[in-house]
Amino acid sequence: MARLFKWPVREGKPVSAAALFSGYRHQRSIACGASSLTEGRAVRQSARLLPAAALFIFAALLPPGDARADGHDVEGGMIAWPEHEMERALDFLIERRMNDLDIRGAAVAVVVDGKLVFERGYGVGDIGGEVPVTEHTLFEAASLGKPIVAFGALLLARERKLALDAPVTESFDAPWLKDAHDRATVTPRHLLTHRSGLSNNLRFGSRSTGFEPGSQFSYSGVGYMYLAEVMAGIEETGFDRLMRERVFAPLGMHSSGYTVPEALVDRVARPHVPLWMPIVALVGPALCFLAILGFLTLLIVRFGFERLRVRPVELLPAVVLSPLLAGGLVFLGFGFWALIFSLGYLLVWLVALSAVAFSLQYLRVVLDQGRSDRVISRGRMRRHGLDPAMLGIAFVASLLFMFWQVPGPMRNGDDLNPASSLRSSAHDLGLFMAGFINGAVIGPEWRARMVSERVEIGTRGRSRVGWGLGFGTRETATSFTAWQWGSNVGSKSLMVIDPSRRAGVVVLTNAESGDRLVQEVAGHVLGIDGSWRLP
Repeated sequence: MARLFKWPVREGKPVSAAALFSGYRHQRSIACGASSLTEGRAVRQSARLLPAAALFIFAALLPPGDARADGHDVEGGMIAWPEHEMERALDFLIERRMNDLDIRGAAVAVVVDGKLVFERGYGVGDIGGEVPVTEHTLFEAASLGKPIVAFGALLLARERKLALDAPVTESFDAPWLKDAHDRATVTPRHLLTHRSGLSNNLRFGSRSTGFEPGSQFSYSGVGYMYLAEVMAGIEETGFDRLMRERVFAPLGMHSSGYTVPEALVDRVARPHVPLWMPIVALVGPALCFLAILGFLTLLIVRFGFERLRVRPVELLPAVVLSPLLAGGLVFLGFGFWALIFSLGYLLVWLVALSAVAFSLQYLRVVLDQGRSDRVISRGRMRRHGLDPAMLGIAFVASLLFMFWQVPGPMRNGDDLNPASSLRSSAHDLGLFMAGFINGAVIGPEWRARMVSERVEIGTRGRSRVGWGLGFGTRETATSFTAWQWGSNVGSKSLMVIDPSRRAGVVVLTNAESGDRLVQEVAGHVLGIDGSWRLP
């Protein structure tokens, strides 16, 4: 168990000249990108930058540690800036990086001193839609729902309905775990800190542990599924209803839910993935199965029929079974709609390849006829088979489009999974961060225990990584943050809270490439050690 983390009081820090320069780098970037604006607007922006430039020159002459920026701690990231400066810089940074990373929609909320001070949406919720993302747009928040589950569990623990260090079966006796030893050993603390031994396979996770509970760390979504089952059993109600009544409503998170009405599913920001993902999801396993089945066919022919040569017809079972097995694998791993989407994109790609290859072949025939001065009329044209080179050219050309973002499948509204099905907005998650920082609902003592009662996982670079009662923790020589990422296919998100400064940021995106944006924004907002990165 790590040393207990005391919930600290906000303190000021000296600001170096280098940090001051870093704090205003976005203002210079805005000026560099102003060529598309009118001349008058550009002049006004430049005029606003002059005080910052002068301040930087003055600060550069001061010894490190003595510099100040009008009393604002710039080294601490954007949360130390005046709010209007933070808003302008975030707008520029997010819009630019969304364009660079081909992200359709994003939403951000920032909490400073326990108050929600900034919330905004960017882009659109769907590649073909015109409805802009706002701070109230629902996203697939995925694993950001885990610390909220933990929040609800500690509320029950505070009410003495759930004992953190006693076997789960003492709070709610249900035959969820298969093994009697596991039922007598696994505690809520094991589930909250990912030390239960349960797996992270949310669709087909085993209800048996893979190691002695409490002996090691292994990230487990199945553990949170079990915890949610226990919480619902204790309160004798459905889990989603429990969370809405006991957590979401008191915090003002009226749009959030682990399930949503089917009428609202289309209002959730649609996940987007690069085109290659659904294609490779089928083609990759199909080629692997084909290689395995082809090799087995070779062995059967060689040792069963005592022949060295395999006839083409003997490979037909392998050719037929391989795509069927690949489709079954996608269905088992991601569900029916993921299979339909993958199959649809694969067929479109194959049709496009064929069309381009035949067009190139036709163009080649026309050029050949023209060079020989022959007339093409009444369909009389020299017959040519499809040249494999044309298909190869079409395939290479298609690689240029493989990183295009395409819409992915939406999760059904009634698809409930406490570890991955949270649908929420930047506004609601901002309220959760503010409530957590202020000790709302569960009180300051239990709020602090969520990060203080943590287990050590290891080190990542200069960071010590641990896991508390619901949050991951990252500690350096100068900072401490609690965090949780969200990663469903086509949706990436991140929540980071700095308890000592009573601040936090949450970023939601509807793109597979959003993992880079969420970390960059968290780094710029909190300014911890230059940037915040997932351990």
